[in-house]
Amino acid sequence: MKKLFPYAIILTFLISFVFVDNAFAKAESTSVIQSVVKDTAVYVEPSVESTEIGQVAKGSYVTATPVSKEWTLIKVQQLEGYVETAALVSITSEKYLVTQKGGTTLFTYPSPDAQKAGLLNENSIIFVYGSAPGGWSFVQYGHQTGYVATNSLKKPVATKKRVNAANGAVLHLTASPSGEVLGTIANKTVVQQYTTLVGWAYVEAGEQKGYVKASELANIQIPGNKVYNKGVPVAKGEKKRVALTFDDGPDAKVTPQILATLKKYDAKATFFMVGQNTSKNSAIVKKVYEAGHEIGNHTWNHSKLTTLSTANVKQEVDRTSNAIYAAIGQYPTVFRPPYGATNDKVRSVITTPSILWSIDTLDWKHRNADKILTYVKASVKDGSIILMHDIHQTTANGLENVILYLQKQGYEFVTVSEILQ
Repeated sequence: MKKLFPYAIILTFLISFVFVDNAFAKAESTSVIQSVVKDTAVYVEPSVESTEIGQVAKGSYVTATPVSKEWTLIKVQQLEGYVETAALVSITSEKYLVTQKGGTTLFTYPSPDAQKAGLLNENSIIFVYGSAPGGWSFVQYGHQTGYVATNSLKKPVATKKRVNAANGAVLHLTASPSGEVLGTIANKTVVQQYTTLVGWAYVEAGEQKGYVKASELANIQIPGNKVYNKGVPVAKGEKKRVALTFDDGPDAKVTPQILATLKKYDAKATFFMVGQNTSKNSAIVKKVYEAGHEIGNHTWNHSKLTTLSTANVKQEVDRTSNAIYAAIGQYPTVFRPPYGATNDKVRSVITTPSILWSIDTLDWKHRNADKILTYVKASVKDGSIILMHDIHQTTANGLENVILYLQKQGYEFVTVSEILQ
């Protein structure tokens, strides 16, 4: 046994070497944008003994491909070579929309006198990795990188769509039929659409991101003014769904806590907002919308609509819709009557679906975080619409346990418009 021990050590070393080598071989085909953290030399080979072919300055952005723990192959403008990995740091990007009329020029350096690297069309989605003095941003579009004027960009707002193509929508890296194909998004998949550009739409669905033909997407808003208190059950074998809904906000303190919990578990929800709270907290309304949640109308003053005249009902609803539009540039897609009180007179004013609920957690009454889960456990099933309120601290405190329980039971969290289809 002792004779075999040295061979075991050698074998373990060789296996480790193979795994490390394979890891870097795999990484070698993956290029990312990184930032240079110190002035560093660029070599023709991954060795300080090889010829130095240039320098990259601290703060530069480079396209980097790791080749080993110690060395990385970089490309920046006309320079390509090897630098020590320790001189680089990973950075993340943010989506931005090109808003400048006629598009914005891509430069090789952060200066209007620099060489032009291309033109980014108006309404293109690009990725910003960082900034440079003088109002410049380092960006990427497809395989193109360079600097653009920061004031030509703004954060995009998403709209939910559904893939409507029998064979799925082919995903491209750029807004062109000749753009690199990244894969296919399956038919009926719900996506976040951020822009449309000459017949192409930039969309995201989980890890899938890129451009698809805009004609292969459909709205998911439910037409008409019918009343719903439950969602459509899924087909056999598909994942069960529930719709989490929150009424009476937004609240300056509680709503951001609820948003954080939803983000933590990648859960989508629908927020039925009271107009006067919307007007006071427009920045929070925007955060709700930009996080991909659905926004509904819950009247201006939370009035019992069945006791009002038709003219007053219309005023309660329209004033709230206008406040939501002022905050996000979109009108609410669904409506919830306060107290669930509706009738033919009320519905004659409403042009979107009226959403009631199948589970009332009574969070407004008991103000007990644990009891919220008790009510959910007692009644939840596929297609449930769960009523909560984002104005009570106890609701924010109890939400995580509700989500964890439902996840363990195999439920997916969707918006009201999604669960009605």
